[in-house]
Amino acid sequence: MNEQHDAFSHESTAISVRKIKSGPPLSWIVDAFRLVRAHWRTIIPAYLIVVVVSTLLQVVVGSLQPYHIGIGTMVVLVVVTFLAALLQSGMMAVFHGAAENRPRVSDVFRGFKGSNLLGMFLLFVSALVIFAAFALAMFLLMKLFGGSSMMGAMNSYGSPYGYSYTRMMAEMMGGSSLVVLFFLAGALMVTALLFYAVPQIIVSGESVFSALKNSFRATFKNLLLLLVFGVNAATLYALLLLVSMAGAALTTSMALIVVVMVVVISAFLLIFNGAYYLSFREVLLARPDGVGMKVENA
Repeated sequence: MNEQHDAFSHESTAISVRKIKSGPPLSWIVDAFRLVRAHWRTIIPAYLIVVVVSTLLQVVVGSLQPYHIGIGTMVVLVVVTFLAALLQSGMMAVFHGAAENRPRVSDVFRGFKGSNLLGMFLLFVSALVIFAAFALAMFLLMKLFGGSSMMGAMNSYGSPYGYSYTRMMAEMMGGSSLVVLFFLAGALMVTALLFYAVPQIIVSGESVFSALKNSFRATFKNLLLLLVFGVNAATLYALLLLVSMAGAALTTSMALIVVVMVVVISAFLLIFNGAYYLSFREVLLARPDGVGMKVENA
């Protein structure tokens, strides 16, 4: 058995949903930086492949005629989006190989291989169906609670037996608040279903149904920690942008400003990819090797 196969063996990629103990707020981000620093000869070239090819795909989309959108254009958009998703998913394989001390640049194309390609295609279709169902549900809720409450309140306002202005506004806000509540709950459920689905398929070879189910369980078991992680990552990103913009503002070269911004954003997204992988590794892989937070079975 060769080394690369060991990195993706069942022992290294088996799934076990766990609840994570709280740890340092930026631990996954710090560990991701260390992982990139240790294996930069593999991770950075793989990331550049993703960035360059994704940019070329965007150029293809941008070259389409925006005023003549037909079936052919829609097919191209779907295909390009799927190809970009496949490439991006390959970064999970690259980070996994690095975390297992068996890094290889070619792992960035792991999503294009055999059952992984089929799994990603089925996940892509499932995601489209989930988003369509969510949009339809929200439309029906808007018609049922938002639209009916608003129209009923407005029609009654001003009639001899109708609503006062205050009561009309309360009725309208009540319907809108209910719709917002349903939207937030639905968005949370959709996010939980899809959040960890991709790395399970790419790294562990899980079926789409298992990946969605495990992702849903893992996300809700660690919801508070993941929310804190998201807030910390967003705050760090904003600070990095602010500092880089302030530094770039000291020069009059617009080209330098653009270069600095592109480098900062690209570097952060690379580290965030690694942090996301490490969160998956801690939450879902059955055999963590001590990278990141300590875990407890749940």
